[in-house]
Amino acid sequence: MLTSIDSAVLFKLSVALGIGLLVGADRERRKGEGPHRRAAGIRTFAIAALCGFVAQSIDSSGLLSALLLILGGLTLVSYQQSSSHDPGLTSETAILLTCLLGALSVQEPGLAAILGIVLTALLAARERMHQFVRQVITEQELQDVVVFLAAAMILLPLAPNRFIGPFQAINLHELARFVVLAMSISAVGYMAKRIMGQGSGMALTGFAGGFVSSTATILSMGQTAREFPTSTHAAAVGAVLSTVSTMLQLGLLVSVLLPPLLPYMLLPIGLGITTAGLYAWWVAKRPLGAAAVQELPLKGHAFDHKTTLLMTGVVLSVTLLTAALQTWLGAMGMMIGAFVSGFADAHSSVASMSSLVHQGHASLVQAQWGILLAVSSNTLSKAAVAMTAGGRVFATWVLPGLFLVTSAVWLGTLATPWLLHAILTP
Repeated sequence: MLTSIDSAVLFKLSVALGIGLLVGADRERRKGEGPHRRAAGIRTFAIAALCGFVAQSIDSSGLLSALLLILGGLTLVSYQQSSSHDPGLTSETAILLTCLLGALSVQEPGLAAILGIVLTALLAARERMHQFVRQVITEQELQDVVVFLAAAMILLPLAPNRFIGPFQAINLHELARFVVLAMSISAVGYMAKRIMGQGSGMALTGFAGGFVSSTATILSMGQTAREFPTSTHAAAVGAVLSTVSTMLQLGLLVSVLLPPLLPYMLLPIGLGITTAGLYAWWVAKRPLGAAAVQELPLKGHAFDHKTTLLMTGVVLSVTLLTAALQTWLGAMGMMIGAFVSGFADAHSSVASMSSLVHQGHASLVQAQWGILLAVSSNTLSKAAVAMTAGGRVFATWVLPGLFLVTSAVWLGTLATPWLLHAILTP
């Protein structure tokens, strides 16, 4: 009967062999036939994994290094013979990694198994990955991915997490996190349009555009309504739906940048989203909804770099302005700063209030009211854009929705203290 140690070794051996067989099965299917068939198949990969397992089990780093050198030499010879008709290095690289995974199975069998599955998935998805890179994703979108990864993996980790600058109001780490979050939300909205296509019309375009900028989306929809009058009703639906995504984005920003504020904002944001969604549904069901729809062109940017930089600049300016007013005028100055900031962007108030709360310059209730004032002034800004860009008919559809949503947010804010007291009081 096997001892516990023997069982553990047998399990690790099974993992190593399983990795070799799994990866080798995929390579065997792509091995081909005839004189140009590839050298490595299911048996070769299984043996490579077992060799790595044995070399690591003997606990000799020199033996594993020698094994990799020998295997690398054999792989090089095989590649030289097949490079004229198959210049790829996928199988050659995969067999070296399979050997290493076999060695890893001795110490970390779970991690080795996961990596083996990932390797097999990458090998099996060859056609789909090639098609995605060559036919689906555009060059501009690929550049956007690089920019996003640079922001998320370089800018964010390197940004110092401390308050600096005038009034000690600027936290570069919080600012970088806002940039990455804004880019992420915009990219998600863009991918929704790419996956679902333009057939869903302006409703989808407006909803996705609201993650970037509801004001800019209403401006674009208004311009379309003025240029194509038959699309006025559909453009109004898209404009109202942009408010839904804006409220969703507001909730996401609060949950990430200032989680303790979330209980104070759940009811206002929830009522705002519900009201915006119901009003958009009501507008869409009006008889004019059957009118012809002129869809907006789908741009090839996952996020607008200029818009992101502008939003970041607004956040920075609003944070400094609010901190200055709070220093000079106290709580009243902070509220004035929040209200003024909303004319440019409602989301910037979340970042600025988060900074003030973390410094101890504002309470959660003050942050809640500051965000409410920013949402209110932003509604006035969007109403002005709707009237000037889309004309009277477009504004007639959009303005009631904007003011209903703001009223719902106000109602939720006023009801939150009573609701929290009712929940927390035994």
